[in-house]
Amino acid sequence: MTGTEAPAGAVAASRHLVASAVSAVALLVLTVQVTARSDAVRTFDADARAWADRSPGGPDGPWAGAGGWADLAGSALLAAGVLAVLGLLLWRRRLGAALWVLAGLSVQFAAEMLLEPLVGRSAPVPADGGPQDAGFSFPSGHTASATLVLVVVLVTVRGDTWRWWLSLGAGALLVSAVGVSRVLAEAHHAADVAGGCLLGLTVGCAVAWRLVARDPNSCGKEAR
Repeated sequence: MTGTEAPAGAVAASRHLVASAVSAVALLVLTVQVTARSDAVRTFDADARAWADRSPGGPDGPWAGAGGWADLAGSALLAAGVLAVLGLLLWRRRLGAALWVLAGLSVQFAAEMLLEPLVGRSAPVPADGGPQDAGFSFPSGHTASATLVLVVVLVTVRGDTWRWWLSLGAGALLVSAVGVSRVLAEAHHAADVAGGCLLGLTVGCAVAWRLVARDPNSCGKEAR
């Protein structure tokens, strides 16, 4: 390596920082579209709602609504994912990394609490005519946390190995399952789930940048 070449760890860390910035810009664009009640957002949400209503049992089935199977399963999967990533970091004796994950989740929650009243989007109207959630729905905090967990796991597992691919597959399934559960539970619109994913990427990639900057060997596929 010549004197002008950047260390591999620094390059990997900078990529995570760029990914965080790109995700933040995408989140800003989506937030503006949701706030403006754009036709594209309404169509996207309506199509997702129609799909959810065709799920087993329809809007009156056991999966639907607050307290339904989807609601309970999504929350349980998210809790399992967060505990799993914290357990992985502690098992690897990376207390500092675990603390950064907790800090990231705190920042994500704060951003969610800021965006919700700023956008002011109402929760979906229940298909069964039940009472509507009085809170705001954009973005989905569950999806944001699940996405953050996925990003952290990918930078924690070393190398281009079966463990990395397994983590990618399991993490993607976690994010998808949590996101779908929020729509089925009528807790969020589909665009809220997309916003949560972008928020999770924004904060998660920032956490990943910090982790890789502190320890280049934690940078996922870049590690060798």
